[in-house]
Amino acid sequence: MQQHLPANPLSRQPCQGCRPYCRPAPAGELPVSHHPLADYVRILARGKNASRSMSFDEARFTMQSMLRGDYLPEQLGAILMLLRVKEESPEEVAGFAAAINEYWPADVQADLIWASYAGKRRQPFWCLLSALLLSQMGYRILFHGSEAHTEGRLYLHELFSELQWPVVRDLNELQQSAPLRYLPCRVLHPELQRWLLLKSILGVRSPINTVLKTIAPPGIASVQGVFHPNYAAAHQQAAAINGQTVVIIKGEGGEFEVNPERRCEAYCQLPQGPAQLELLHQQSHYEDKGGLAGLAALQRVWRNEEQHAYATEAIIGTAALALCAIRGNADLSLALADCRQAWAQRDTRCF
Repeated sequence: MQQHLPANPLSRQPCQGCRPYCRPAPAGELPVSHHPLADYVRILARGKNASRSMSFDEARFTMQSMLRGDYLPEQLGAILMLLRVKEESPEEVAGFAAAINEYWPADVQADLIWASYAGKRRQPFWCLLSALLLSQMGYRILFHGSEAHTEGRLYLHELFSELQWPVVRDLNELQQSAPLRYLPCRVLHPELQRWLLLKSILGVRSPINTVLKTIAPPGIASVQGVFHPNYAAAHQQAAAINGQTVVIIKGEGGEFEVNPERRCEAYCQLPQGPAQLELLHQQSHYEDKGGLAGLAALQRVWRNEEQHAYATEAIIGTAALALCAIRGNADLSLALADCRQAWAQRDTRCF
C-alpha cells in the first residue's frame, strides 16, 4: 500500500518542541494547539457570507487526512454535516473521490465498476441479472457497496452470499480476473463502512454516501444510480474532473437500474466528452411489476420459468446503458440490440 503524504494546500509552518499542529505563541502567552484540519472546517463554517466550497485540492487533502486517521471526531462530524447543508460541489465530490481512489490496487481486473449502496425494497435486484448478462457477453463486472442495513431493504452483498458468488476479502484479489464479484467498501478502506454507519448517529445520510458511488480505479468505466436527478449532473461534472468514464441515472430505489415505467435520462461522461442518453418507456404501467426483493423471482426470470415484461425491459435497458459505459460511446441503439440478442441466447442453466 502506498503512503499518502500530500502537500497541504493551506499549510503553515508548525512550531518546534510542541505538538505538530501548534502555532508559535506570542511572548508571555501559552501556545494554542491548532489542528491542520481546522482550516478546512473553517472554509465551510465561516457563516452565510464568508463560507465557500472547497477546491478540488482542498477536498482531496481533507479526505486524504481523514483516511490516514489525521482527524478528530468533531472535525469529521462538522465537515460532513456542513457539506450536507450546503450540498457538495462537483469539485468537492471529485476531490474526496480522488483521495479514496488512491487505495485501489494497481491493475484492477474489471471492465466495469458498478456502485450498489441503496439496496432494494420494492423490486428485486433486476440489475444483478443485467450484470450477469454482461458477464456472459464477456465483460468483467465488479460491484462495490455497503454491508450496512436499513430495515426493510435487501442489499446486494446478501444475494452474493446466498448465491455463494465471489466476495472480495483482500484487495490483491482484484488483480486476478473474474467475471462477476462484489467488493465491500470496508475492504478498500475500513473507515468507509464506519462512516456510512454514522447515519444512525447524525440522523441523515452524509456526503460519504454520495462520494462512494463515484469511486473507480483509473481507466475503468463505472455506472451510478442516484435517488434525485439533480445529483446526476454534479456526479457527471465530478467524473469529468477526475477523467472518468461513467453513466449515471436516477435508478429504481437509488440503484443503477432502469424503471421501464418511466423515461430514463442518462448523464454520461465519455472519452469524447459529456453526453446525455434517453431511454423511452414502452408503457406507463406493467401488471407484472409487483414482487418481493428476493432471489426467487430473479431465478425464475433468468431460467425462463416466468414471463415478466417489466423485468425483461429493466434488465435489458440497464445492461444496454452499462454497455455504453464499457464501450465508452453513446450508441444506445446498438447496445440495446446487442443486449436483446444476448438475452435471447443466454445460458439459463448458470443461475
